[in-house]
Amino acid sequence: MTQKICVITGATDGIGKRTAEVLAGQGFILGLVGRNQEKGKKVVQELSTQSENDNIHYFNADLSLMSEVTKVAGEIQDKFPVIDVLINNVGAAFFEKTFTSEGFESTFALNHLSYFLLTKLLLDKMNQQSARVVNVASDAHIGAGLNFNDLQGVNPYGGYPNYQRSKLMNILFSYELAHRLNDRPIAVNCLHPGFVASKFGHNNSGLKVAFLKIAQKLKAITVEEGAETSVYLASSPEVEKTTGKYYYKRREKESSPESRDKDTRKKLWDVTEELLVGFS
Repeated sequence: MTQKICVITGATDGIGKRTAEVLAGQGFILGLVGRNQEKGKKVVQELSTQSENDNIHYFNADLSLMSEVTKVAGEIQDKFPVIDVLINNVGAAFFEKTFTSEGFESTFALNHLSYFLLTKLLLDKMNQQSARVVNVASDAHIGAGLNFNDLQGVNPYGGYPNYQRSKLMNILFSYELAHRLNDRPIAVNCLHPGFVASKFGHNNSGLKVAFLKIAQKLKAITVEEGAETSVYLASSPEVEKTTGKYYYKRREKESSPESRDKDTRKKLWDVTEELLVGFS
């Protein structure tokens, strides 16, 4: 049987790394995308040793920068003849208002724009017989809505509300992509991993991070548990033909009413494409 090729973003820590670990053990050829070259090489060596799988490759990129998304997409296309699975897993929350050097609000850039652009750039490389796109979202989207007059959420700015909106965008993007690919054998699904004891949010400082770390110790699930649904959507034959769905604990779940609005998801797609002119 031909080995399947899977690309995972945010793959050097947390549930991304655990997802890579499990898929490496299943014999997948992996392309891991991260922003720390030294750490990435160590993870490749670690996973290769654990799984006895020598087909694990690292790609270095800061996915909050669209120029680097474009660059790494080209490197991935050059490396692999085809892609069977793309897992958009990278994500962060910035509690203070910050912008990338390209002028985008940081949470919006990393959590939404990188998913959209990387997927779009790699679509033609996806296996034309059977492929999967898995987008890691969150139940944090519940209660969030989009204001297209301030899509990046900069006025007023709220770190957690922006994170919520970015996760809503992940789901809207997933549903719209599934709709647009309905004539191609590419399954597109998204998921809530759960509240995971990872380093998520630790890039910030102050009381909010202190409270987050306490909550993670008291209430969070392990990264092993958090990665289960990503692994399931990436590899299980049960969902090979399933598309346009939201999952939690390996079961289909209904996302928020806002995430299921067809006009909103189409408008988000169109506005996002306008913002990314020049990068694709």
